[in-house]
Amino acid sequence: MAGITPSPNTLVKKDQDTGYIVAWKKKYAFESGKFADEVMTYGEAKEKAEALNAKHDDQVFWAELLAANPHL
Repeated sequence: MAGITPSPNTLVKKDQDTGYIVAWKKKYAFESGKFADEVMTYGEAKEKAEALNAKHDDQVFWAELLAANPHL
């Protein structure tokens, strides 16, 4: 997928790495989802996830690399 530039080592994430989204899941229910319409850098996604975690006690948010193949 164009625009995704992950680090060669996927365990080391840099704030300027592109192709990240914010994903979420409910803590006490079997619901999850992704904000896949807004692709951003790792730093931006991490900050947005931290802000959402502070606002919502019943959900968990994190930065996730958007897969090049959506069927993986």
